[in-house]
Amino acid sequence: MPELLNKNYRDQLVTWIGKPCHFRLLYKISRDGCSPTSFHQQCDGQGATVTVLYNTNNTIYGGYLSQSWNSNGGYIEDSDAFLFRLQYNKSSNPLKFPVNDKSKAGYGSSVYGPTFGDGHDIYTFSGTITRSGNEFPLNGSVSKIGKSYNLNGQTVDTVTNNSLNVTDLEIYRIVDREDEEKPWREHFEWTTKTMQELKETLQVYEPRMEANVPAANILLIGQIGAGKSSFFNSVDSIFRGRVTNKACSGSSERSITTMYRRYELKDSSTKKVLNFRLCDTCGFQEGSALDAQEFSFIVCGNLPDCYRFNPLVPFESDTPGYIKNPDLKDKIHCVAFVIDGSTVDVMPDKVLKHMKDLQARMNHRGLPQVVLLTKIDKICPEVADDVTKTYTGTAVCDAVNKAAEIMGLPSAQILPVKNYVSEPNLKIALDILIMKALKRCIDFADDFMDEQLLRIAAEEKKSDTENQIKKFD
Repeated sequence: MPELLNKNYRDQLVTWIGKPCHFRLLYKISRDGCSPTSFHQQCDGQGATVTVLYNTNNTIYGGYLSQSWNSNGGYIEDSDAFLFRLQYNKSSNPLKFPVNDKSKAGYGSSVYGPTFGDGHDIYTFSGTITRSGNEFPLNGSVSKIGKSYNLNGQTVDTVTNNSLNVTDLEIYRIVDREDEEKPWREHFEWTTKTMQELKETLQVYEPRMEANVPAANILLIGQIGAGKSSFFNSVDSIFRGRVTNKACSGSSERSITTMYRRYELKDSSTKKVLNFRLCDTCGFQEGSALDAQEFSFIVCGNLPDCYRFNPLVPFESDTPGYIKNPDLKDKIHCVAFVIDGSTVDVMPDKVLKHMKDLQARMNHRGLPQVVLLTKIDKICPEVADDVTKTYTGTAVCDAVNKAAEIMGLPSAQILPVKNYVSEPNLKIALDILIMKALKRCIDFADDFMDEQLLRIAAEEKKSDTENQIKKFD
């Protein structure tokens, strides 16, 4: 799930905290559950934190502690603590409320959620709170706000709307910039040189001569709106030198892609067609799945380019255009599941089951698989502001690990990308992310073709041996 605290509000909090720092999401009730046990498991002993409540009046408020949360059943002393309001009734209006009783800045109890002040100024909840529709009716209280903190003339109504009905509650750990965590995955430098080297590698790529395959075929499949066609457009943009929209893309509830396409890519600088193809097919959703038999025809090379899908008349072996004896060049060499990173942890069960069913068919054929984890800018505001934060953003790391878990793949095969969607011009960092993912797909495609050549050689050797035996008999 995406982090809700935007960059402007983070910057404001950094100013109030008084030192350069980053935010790392520890706890989110819509993701982790709303209970004291879950809160303390995620947040105790983590050092400085910011607690942020988003109420149903579109007001955002909360508190900062420089000391760790605990479950000791006593008050937490903190002279640097403060409460805050960032937004009031949907309007940005940041205010800071300093602590005036530092001995009772916070309260740590195993049966309470995050609690600030004596008596208490903000007491969020106790027990387990169940979501009701789109909100969590927290059972704590804010009626005594101002007892341990100086509201500077504000009231419970002007700070909190006197409301603990929230759409979400988040707690972020504060990380000093000088102590910033190491990247969770090794990566290239975000430089023009890196971008050019990756681009040149892809420009000169050729499948092994022995394979007799003119281009590696990479199939993109995924849920409607996840970004399949947008990924092709992004790759196409990089090699054309400008942002393009060759494949129809969008956020419609129905699949915009209605036919099977094997898109060739042309490099504008050399005027040559590149030796890999991105194959696009219709997206699926909870009530509409890609026909399993048609999927098998696609990966086996039986389905012709530009075939238009008809849900009333599925493609069969006697359908005009059916490729009866496909060669290795006709087959799919790598499959890339395209998954929306901002919804990976709330993917509908039927969609997930369909993806697993397709995955089982691929495993049977030994087809390599990766996941293109899209919309990473929706997961983490820091990444939305600066894509080079992709490999230090814990929210992206969490989404990668979640995708690996649900797909049963190593996390190294989960490739975070940000497609070109609203950008008018190419950007080096986006190009690097996209081309790194593409190169990984091509590497897997090469591995598959090598394996197929070994299998063919083994079958030919076995056939020759059997013929020799028959000859002597």
